[in-house]
Amino acid sequence: MNAFHVMGGLFAVWAVTLTAIGIRSEDFPRPGLQTVAVGTISVLLAASAIGSGIVTSAQEDHDEEADAAEGEGAGGGGRTLALSADPGGDLSFDTDTLEGPAGELTIQMENPSSVPHNVSIEGRGVAEEGRTVGQGGTSTVTADLRPGEYDFYCSVAGHRQAGMEGTLTVR
Repeated sequence: MNAFHVMGGLFAVWAVTLTAIGIRSEDFPRPGLQTVAVGTISVLLAASAIGSGIVTSAQEDHDEEADAAEGEGAGGGGRTLALSADPGGDLSFDTDTLEGPAGELTIQMENPSSVPHNVSIEGRGVAEEGRTVGQGGTSTVTADLRPGEYDFYCSVAGHRQAGMEGTLTVR
């Protein structure tokens, strides 16, 4: 719960309270100090709810930008490793070794080949498979990895067996 929820809740309770009092009393609010007090409190609660909504929205935007920057490798975890299938159609990647930090790790494989491929991760209790893509597509797989060794491979039938695999070392 954030300030917007608190202020919005108070404003709603205030509005319901005023409505209940107004239904029971014909002369509410009475002219003078009571009218000024009700009006002032109503305006302050409305302004607080709107202001806290603006601040909360700005904070959420900032948090999303920070998360996106972390996902690009600017912070700890959330790292993306690049990989490519062989452009000539051979059943191989451009490397058979990758290395990355522990935590959330993404392998992004570009497919310049006319042969459909994907990228998958396996090992240490992890089994994640990326989408199979055709020429010009990108297959992505993400997993939360502990330090150790994993296999990355193409899970299209027969491709791994033909050598389209490698070792991912997580430190």
